[in-house]
Order: sequence, then C-alpha cells, then structure tokens
Amino acid sequence: MKSFKILVTVLSLLAASSAFAKTYPNKEIQKDEAASMEAAQAYAQSVGKEVPEIQDYTYSTKYSVAKLIYTSPSIEYCGVIPKIMVFEDKNSDLRSIRYRALGECRNQR
Repeated sequence: MKSFKILVTVLSLLAASSAFAKTYPNKEIQKDEAASMEAAQAYAQSVGKEVPEIQDYTYSTKYSVAKLIYTSPSIEYCGVIPKIMVFEDKNSDLRSIRYRALGECRNQR
C-alpha cells in the first residue's frame, strides 16, 4: 500500500509538470526560417551580395562572425528548438546557420 501511494504521488507530480509542456509546431519553424530569409535578402540587397542558403551547424566547422545580421527570437518552449543566425564572416561572406538551442521554460525565468 505504501509503494502504491508513492507511485501515485510520483505520477501526479509528473502529470502536473507536463501540463505546461507543448509541442513545437513545424509551422513556427517555417515562420522562423521565412523571417531569417527575409532579413538575409534585405541585407544582401542593401550591400549587393548573394542571399545565402541555410546550412546546418556542425561542431567541426569554425565560424568567424564579423557582423551579426539576424538571430531567431527567444521562444517560450520547454525543450530544444531550431534557431537561425544570419551573419557576415571575416571574409565578408554572408552566411545563414541553423542550430539547436534550448527554449525558454516558464519556470526558468
């Protein structure tokens, strides 16, 4: 009986903590990618450069950021989310990188 009460308590706590969790929709990912491409296009047009394709971040690639153009906004989400950063590197090349970061949980603030 005692182990049953402990099990019920643990399950109740888990259920309560997951009540604030939500899934990160693909629609938001597409919206963020569109916003980053708009920022990249506007900047590229103003300086006369080509618009970069979004590349996935890898740990082995060294990036030298000279000027930051755009970063994805912070999102209220408990978990890992895709983010995009558009920047100009030290060679004056325009780059767009997709990386993964933690979202902002309600109980982290």
